[in-house]
Amino acid sequence: MSRLMVARGPDASRRARLEAELERIVRELPQLGVRKAILFGSLASGRVGRASDLDLILVAPSGEPFVRRPERFYRALSPSVALDLFVYTPEEFGSLAERSRFLRAALAHGRVVYEA
Repeated sequence: MSRLMVARGPDASRRARLEAELERIVRELPQLGVRKAILFGSLASGRVGRASDLDLILVAPSGEPFVRRPERFYRALSPSVALDLFVYTPEEFGSLAERSRFLRAALAHGRVVYEA
């Protein structure tokens, strides 16, 4: 006999809130020039807890320094949950995807949630 496991309690509520906010954010990405978005972290791995946030890698053209790039997206997206953003240009992403442990892990364990 097969059993269906249904998550209940605060973790299920947090997961639903994160998923709803992720869907809203993904709908906004085309207007912001994003070419690709990768979800990684607890929501991507299915290990959502009460303090879980959204972890996203965005690939978008930019002339800003790496550390300043997320500011534009935080302002435009106004996230309703905690959001960790890493923004790479297409060129950076292409050259670092194989060399960066962080990006390799995100690609291996995360999932692409948007691609132009």
